[in-house]
Amino acid sequence: MKFDANFWAAVAALGGVAAAVAAIVTATIAAKTLSAMRQDSLDRSRPVMIAELRPGVLTRNAELHITNQGLSVARNVEVTFAPPIAPHCPGKELSECEHIVHFIAERYARPIPVIAPGADLDNLYQDAEDNDEPVPDNFFVTLKYEDDREREYGDTFELSMTLLRKQSGAYPSTSGEAGERRRLVKAVEHIARGVGRA
Repeated sequence: MKFDANFWAAVAALGGVAAAVAAIVTATIAAKTLSAMRQDSLDRSRPVMIAELRPGVLTRNAELHITNQGLSVARNVEVTFAPPIAPHCPGKELSECEHIVHFIAERYARPIPVIAPGADLDNLYQDAEDNDEPVPDNFFVTLKYEDDREREYGDTFELSMTLLRKQSGAYPSTSGEAGERRRLVKAVEHIARGVGRA
């Protein structure tokens, strides 16, 4: 069977079309892969702001923590509460405030320009032994912030004192005021001995 020149020209043309289609598909896949890799890199290196309630060290107090757990700086961080947390010391200096909630309200009243990676902003939220703070047990914290390229992020966290109250753990029997004083004296004595040996 003989094939004429027109047949071979058609085969060559079809081969060229197939090669062009393959090149277009390959270029499209490569572009999508590069875009996905770029997005993955951005996601891994972005700031990640977290709000949580944690138990205080060696106490049953609750602490509010606002943390940047990402790998880059968070900028223009806005922290809002629902229901709102408002200062309860109108017309008084901070040192005259009876409620610690005033410090939380003041700290987050304005956007925070920069929070570095690993930074942890903490405040006492409720005192375990003398809980007279005018703060809700269940509340939402909304964090809005930007990265260095002005991309905006936002997250809302539902926080509850119930989770902390249901926690169990070993706490020193010396957790009262007198016990804390004894522990402090012991710690200072140990430090003094260490310094004396140096």
